[in-house]
Amino acid sequence: MQERDIERMIAFRRELHRFPELSCDERQTAERVVGMLRDIGVDEVHQGIGGHGVVGIINGLSAGRSVGLRADMDALPLVEENSMAYRSSHRGVMHACGHDGHTAMLMGAALDLVQQRPAAGRVVLIFQPAEELGTGAPAMLDDGLLDRFPFDAIFGMHNWPGVESGRFVVHDRPHMASSDDFEVQFNSEGGHGGMPHLAADPVFASGLFVTALQQIVSRNTNPEDIAVVSVGSLQSGHASNIIPAMARIKGTARSFKPGVRQQIEKRIHEIVEGIGLVTGCSPTIDYRPSTPPVANDPACATLARSVVEELWGASQLVDHPISMGADDMGAFLERVPGTYAWIGNGCGGSAPQLHQPDYDFNDDILEKGSRFLSHAARRFLDGNR
Repeated sequence: MQERDIERMIAFRRELHRFPELSCDERQTAERVVGMLRDIGVDEVHQGIGGHGVVGIINGLSAGRSVGLRADMDALPLVEENSMAYRSSHRGVMHACGHDGHTAMLMGAALDLVQQRPAAGRVVLIFQPAEELGTGAPAMLDDGLLDRFPFDAIFGMHNWPGVESGRFVVHDRPHMASSDDFEVQFNSEGGHGGMPHLAADPVFASGLFVTALQQIVSRNTNPEDIAVVSVGSLQSGHASNIIPAMARIKGTARSFKPGVRQQIEKRIHEIVEGIGLVTGCSPTIDYRPSTPPVANDPACATLARSVVEELWGASQLVDHPISMGADDMGAFLERVPGTYAWIGNGCGGSAPQLHQPDYDFNDDILEKGSRFLSHAARRFLDGNR
């Protein structure tokens, strides 16, 4: 891309940042993406896939294989604390995970691929909604994405604070965890705080449950495996002298192996049932499997690293620990081989992290991310895996 193209993509990114939209509400974002795709000359543009998903098609100069490039578009329910001119104009909604940057990097890759079309094959540009809920990728797949626009591999990338700006991390093992959510409720008839023998106590039951959860990882999971079970919400009662009729607990379970994931779900159900029996409360549980782990295909990971080495040298590839964060890119990678790379957003002790109200995507990495995506697509279509 030329300098004016880079500036155009930065302006596009900042427009997205200024007008963020939450998961499943990305209407204007999708319209902006559609308008830009048409402006740069993408061959086909399709809307409304899996909600507000957008797909663009770039045809090569002759027939061949097909490759997908994916970016997410949704924002988070946070009040932005930044003061730049393009800060969020929607109070309580902000791009605190860099999805505005991901969308702009993919748009830059699209522009590069239109300006210099692949010799053969087809590129499927996937602008995905609702990543923060973990529902966008499954929704697009359920809506026939692979049937309507089949592709043989998929590549994407996520910015990563804590990694030096513009450097790449390409893992050989699963590097983002599966994510399952659960909501447990303990119910009773309620009663007087001074007469606890006359009522089952859901607060006591919830305390036992939160404590018992801790032994799933420490005592039921192989120490060689990685897993996390966390409670993020506990709600019950309103007065000091009333035993409430209900306590509600919400939490998340993260792991990398299918067997571990299944074991955690099984143990949570067993713990809920057991505490219900012990305390006399009537329990309910809603366990919602969400996103699978993000696991790169070995051949595609090798291709991704070779692209970085070719363009910028091996020194631009660095190691970084895996994350218990989740991403529904894993749903695509379950169906099609591919790679989800990380690109450094910058490091330093005070650098804002993902999902913080003072976070902002680093525009200095936009061109590099775009070039990585477009070159990965070309390299795959050339058949040099």
